[in-house]
Amino acid sequence: MADTTTGAGTPVLSVSRLDYRVSPGFAVRAVDFSVHAGEGVAVIGTNGAGKTTLIRLVAGLLRPAGGEVRICGTPARRWGQASRHIGYVQQAKDLPDGVSVETYVKHQLKLRRADPGRYEELIALADLEQYRHQYVRNLSGGSQRKLHVICAVAHRPDLLILDEPTTGLDPAARETLLEMLRGLKKDGVGVLFASHHRDELEALADSVVVLHQGRQVKDASLDAVTRRGERSSLILEAFTDEYLAQLHFWAGRQAMSCGLIRSVHHVDNGVKLDLSDGDHHSTLAELVSRAHAAGLPLRSASYFEPTLADVVRSLVEHVELEDIA
Repeated sequence: MADTTTGAGTPVLSVSRLDYRVSPGFAVRAVDFSVHAGEGVAVIGTNGAGKTTLIRLVAGLLRPAGGEVRICGTPARRWGQASRHIGYVQQAKDLPDGVSVETYVKHQLKLRRADPGRYEELIALADLEQYRHQYVRNLSGGSQRKLHVICAVAHRPDLLILDEPTTGLDPAARETLLEMLRGLKKDGVGVLFASHHRDELEALADSVVVLHQGRQVKDASLDAVTRRGERSSLILEAFTDEYLAQLHFWAGRQAMSCGLIRSVHHVDNGVKLDLSDGDHHSTLAELVSRAHAAGLPLRSASYFEPTLADVVRSLVEHVELEDIA
């Protein structure tokens, strides 16, 4: 789908030492990364880290104070040339009243100087054929999001930029949209997206840009961010205090023998089990069953998996200041 005439060696997006002052006390500073054709790059960080600001800088909605953005080799300041290579989907965008899907998409094709013959292809891509005569404001959240995406790629851009692509969608709509975006990547579209959902990274990302307080965490790998088990944990609470010492002893034996547990910590009324790397979908049930077989009644058992923001905080805690740009 994308225009690949720029050559295999030229990134569809190159960001070099990018700076932007948001306020007297906060700035995005010295950010470097690139996106190639068919590659997905996720921008992640804690709230207020600068993710949306970076997305808006790349999309041309903000002018950087320093550094450079190049789109398919063209400096972004030459917006007339660079903009034809970009499709941009905002986190939230209102749709007009009283306008059908067909009318809206055909109008977007005209605005973007795209081939009007692409209408049927785009409607099929988003699986909106049955809704073509429905008002756009009456579509579900997932269908509205897909509508925004097909309009953003109507002119066959090389780079698709998305801010929190699946926010507010139910699980089924999220998976449908992610499958659509995976298809665009396979067609050669580079995808840059800000995210705080691990499943978006697993579906779309080939690398990550990690931001903390406006600064880029260097050498932060996608693998380190997406490993599920490494920072997951279980908390088991003894049914009564008389079983607490027995629970502590049992947990220590499990850590030495079963390979599921990295470390054991005593907490109020129970134990916290830090889990080893790997898939832990069945670990809670397995360990509760083992405790029951050992004659250990439990008052409660809970599983904790860190959010992306938790992972970023953990990464930042373990890097030296010089590892942050």
